[in-house]
Amino acid sequence: SIMIGVFGATGFIGKHLLRKLVELGHKPLGASRHFDSAFMTEFSARAELARMDINDSLSVSAALEGVETVVQLISTSSPGLQNRNIEADIHANVIPHLRFIQNAMQSSVKRYIFVSSGGTVYGPGHSSPISEDAPTLPLNSHGLTKLMVEQYLKMYGAVDDFDFTILRLANPYGPGQVYKKGQGLIPSILMRHAQNKPVAIFSEGKAARDFVFIDDVIEALIMTINSPAAAKETINIGSGQATTVMTVIESLEQILGLTFEKEFAGTRKTDVDINHLDVRKAEQVLPWKPKTEFMDGLRQTVDAFQRGRNERI
Repeated sequence: SIMIGVFGATGFIGKHLLRKLVELGHKPLGASRHFDSAFMTEFSARAELARMDINDSLSVSAALEGVETVVQLISTSSPGLQNRNIEADIHANVIPHLRFIQNAMQSSVKRYIFVSSGGTVYGPGHSSPISEDAPTLPLNSHGLTKLMVEQYLKMYGAVDDFDFTILRLANPYGPGQVYKKGQGLIPSILMRHAQNKPVAIFSEGKAARDFVFIDDVIEALIMTINSPAAAKETINIGSGQATTVMTVIESLEQILGLTFEKEFAGTRKTDVDINHLDVRKAEQVLPWKPKTEFMDGLRQTVDAFQRGRNERI
């Protein structure tokens, strides 16, 4: 079987993808800087694990050995940090990624799947839904670093015939997502509520986002891995709909049977008002389409969150 490498294996998407690959009978490689004991328990017998720091080229070369398909999920930036650390962002999220791509090209990698940010690369002012050929004008450094990596992949695709696929992923959510670094609206709401803090709402909750359920995301990744037609393509992966922050909050209240205490904050200039991706290309090329109803995905997310909290107590 093809050796599939999941880079950023301990993150939200990485863990779900590794689990699915194992379930499908693969013995994938999972690479990450650090593996906690729960991760080791679950995966050490079922996957090859490689401790890798993207900034350390020796560990990168070692991890890439024998890998034919790369799924690149490593990222240290986040839209929530706005634009406070531009230079650090370039050092952390552009330069090591370019080295990583060069390393992959020099080793036996045949396919390179890069998970980009469908939520931030396009920027404002588009008609909805946004298709892949819409202009890209990111309002934040997170989106700009992703876009730059995309452009380098396209360059290598044109000049060196490197086989890449860019997946512009909307806002993934689902069981196992933890709130960190200003990313993950749904876990952040659940977390604040669990800590008896008011839920902070920007822009009166009118901002609309494209929330795509983790199972759908994983299916899109699996289909991309298996789809020759995806070579050199840039493909949106979203839910096919936009949901306002207020609707998310009200839906969570409905599921939990309660009302959150709310705190209205201002607007953030680095956020777009509406983000709704056109997913028709994914349906034509992969062929993939989202299946999970928002309320259904939300219920599964809340159940997992509550189970997780009970286990920790």
